[in-house]
Amino acid sequence: MIKAHPTDPMLRAFAADQLALPLAVGLAAHCEFCPACATRLKGFEEELANQYLADDVTAPPRTSVAQAELAPEFEALLAAIVAQPQPEPTTTLRQASEIQVAGRAYPLPRVLARYRSPKWRHIGAIRQQSLPLDEMGARASLLYIDAGGRIPEHTHQGYELTLLLAGSIDDGDTRYQAGDFIWRDASHAHSPHTPDGCLCYTVQDAPVQFTKGLSRLLNGISQHLY
Repeated sequence: MIKAHPTDPMLRAFAADQLALPLAVGLAAHCEFCPACATRLKGFEEELANQYLADDVTAPPRTSVAQAELAPEFEALLAAIVAQPQPEPTTTLRQASEIQVAGRAYPLPRVLARYRSPKWRHIGAIRQQSLPLDEMGARASLLYIDAGGRIPEHTHQGYELTLLLAGSIDDGDTRYQAGDFIWRDASHAHSPHTPDGCLCYTVQDAPVQFTKGLSRLLNGISQHLY
């Protein structure tokens, strides 16, 4: 059962196309897991569409004299285009919907299917691959953690979204499963770990700050790790 979901303001921002691309991709992927959030999102989209239509009805007519004169020519052009013979359908290669990592195959949400062949960076129990989705200072990655793996304790200089795609991860007293949309910021210090391995989609807008042990030596280069 999915425990962690995006907030209504975030769903509204997605419906209005106001989210940074990495966050929009993460939210779209979550909605593939979560019918409840997909339904909420559809409601916000319909609300915005009705608002737009209401505003359009009250706006003054915008048709100019020149546009009115061109209308018959436009209709003739449209009719000619529609009358053109349709091309024969071509066979296209169906995109794979699985990703291979550590000898295992995991299903991917449709919105992430194009990234099924990443070049992983491998550090200990963690494999990471940056995705070409940077926008508004936010960066996205695929993250795989081997069974029993742990991320050293850290906090955040900005925000961190973790969308669990497969497996499970323990963070504090909560075990998260596939579909969970986990939001963390500077108010959180945590050291998530996975008992059976997990695949995640992550978004950050600033480097993490490691807080304990030798991992603090990474803080000087943490800007290269997100």
